[in-house]
Amino acid sequence: MQNSLQFQKESFVYNKRRRLERKLIRKAKRKSILSIIISFGLILAASFFITHNIYISNNSKDLGFAVEYNFTTGFSSENKLLRVQKMSLVYCDGETSVVEASGLSKNAPHKNISVKGSFKKDNNKSWHLEKLLTP
Repeated sequence: MQNSLQFQKESFVYNKRRRLERKLIRKAKRKSILSIIISFGLILAASFFITHNIYISNNSKDLGFAVEYNFTTGFSSENKLLRVQKMSLVYCDGETSVVEASGLSKNAPHKNISVKGSFKKDNNKSWHLEKLLTP
């Protein structure tokens, strides 16, 4: 009788230990899967960011695209346009240019506004907004 009682205690301890080991293994698997998912997400976000910047840089070789992109998006100006309706080139010497664009303002009430900006070519021959000039 004592032998069977000891056997039951040992089997209980063995089962408890085995459950604990399985729980630890599952926890380790979850951590590894979570780290793989986070790594994949970071790689995906970085590749999207890099691809977007390359797309903008390649298309900014056209002054019209650069004007439209810089006057309608970005964080630097409160004089943003919903879209560029009219664009006129005020000055251009090949490396720098001054462009005046007009259209509806992004802020409500959407009034017609005109924005002047100075653009400069970089070493990739892409146009970048150097500064906004007050109209």
